[in-house]
Amino acid sequence: MRQLIFILFFSFVSSFALSLDQVRANLAKNSFASDSIEMSIRTTVNTPAGTQVVSIYIVQKGLSKTYTELRMPIMNQRSIVNGSRMKVVDLNTNKAQILPYNGEALAAMAYTNFNPLKSGEWDEPKFVSDGVYSIRGEKGTLYYDSKKKRVEKLESGEGDSFALTTFEYDTENNLKKMTVAVAAEGVNTSVVTEILAMRSSAKFPDKLFEF
Repeated sequence: MRQLIFILFFSFVSSFALSLDQVRANLAKNSFASDSIEMSIRTTVNTPAGTQVVSIYIVQKGLSKTYTELRMPIMNQRSIVNGSRMKVVDLNTNKAQILPYNGEALAAMAYTNFNPLKSGEWDEPKFVSDGVYSIRGEKGTLYYDSKKKRVEKLESGEGDSFALTTFEYDTENNLKKMTVAVAAEGVNTSVVTEILAMRSSAKFPDKLFEF
């Protein structure tokens, strides 16, 4: 009888088991390859001093071609990378310069990576309730919905600072909005990133990388 109870208990616990590798694999299935993606993004930064909106259009086509447009109050710029060269255009003055490109990722490309588990050290998932697991790591504690196969939120804090990142999705489980709310020393700020469009870059014209 005890052996039967042990087997039933083990089977019950195993039914809730989920590995970190499984979570990473599930998240990878729901995303475009980072070297073949076209995205339009709007980021709104809200601080006590005011609000700033940044619009970014990004195309990555293969490992050597990148097209980005960055529009914000203090700068409007287009950058085109093709192999070992980069063309930078000031969209306010239309002045352009061609520079050698050393292969380092452009800062704007960080917006294409919305998978917190893609880097860093993370513990194995722990079952919370109703298909939700918590995953603790150096970036904080992430909450993953195993039924919907997506990240719901990320919590992090140190001292009197606390940050909560929440994720919103469309009906096809594609990420549509990411909101980061930060409270530090009595000051509240938020960064809202909206994905206005995201698709494969296969149909993006190759001629736009030529210069």
